[in-house]
Amino acid sequence: MVEQTKPFSMYLSWNNQAEGWHFPVLPAKISFPRKGAGKDYDIIKKGRIGTIENPELMEINFESFFPASWAPFVSVAPDKLLRPYEYVDYINKWWKTKYPVRFIYVGSDAFNNKSKLSLPMSIVSFEVWEEGGSPGDIFYSLKLKEYVFYSAKRITAVQQDGQTVLRAEPPKRPDERVPPTTYTLKPGDSLIKVARMQLGNSGRWREIQQLNGITDSEVRRLQIGRVLQLPPK
Repeated sequence: MVEQTKPFSMYLSWNNQAEGWHFPVLPAKISFPRKGAGKDYDIIKKGRIGTIENPELMEINFESFFPASWAPFVSVAPDKLLRPYEYVDYINKWWKTKYPVRFIYVGSDAFNNKSKLSLPMSIVSFEVWEEGGSPGDIFYSLKLKEYVFYSAKRITAVQQDGQTVLRAEPPKRPDERVPPTTYTLKPGDSLIKVARMQLGNSGRWREIQQLNGITDSEVRRLQIGRVLQLPPK
């Protein structure tokens, strides 16, 4: 789990913290810009007015470097320090999955919730370079943008005071897990069962059949241990 009580720490994780690490060298400056989203209108005989709307999504921008070797200024233990290009590979891999990462920042007052920030973020840009005089170190700039989970809501018609009222189901807790892309068949499995367990809809078993080139005659005698490709959830 993340050490959320440690002051001046930054953590980046992916797939509900299945993978993640602390930034080894904290940046000299980190910015959290958030722009407004108001609009201006011209009103006859009134002049120009402005509306106040919800602010835009927060951004996080900073620069630092991944050190080639441990030093006293490194914020992680020597046995936790990765090689510079391992950090780079992780970020590029997470970026390519098109799923959000989670960024956690703990300020100077680690026990004050106001100095903590934990948000799902999308990677907007990631640039790396090397500098003379620092052999092996990898310098980088990273720009993140706040990510908001969204999904269709189920609407139910209920009777209230003799009238029919439409009521939306309460929001579910965001699921940050990345859906698996393959599934290994076990005893007792069927395509219908796999579709229900992995895709949440047993009716999508035909998609699995077509994706894996399974004939109708093979459906009833699936080979245990066979690895199936799964369609997007």
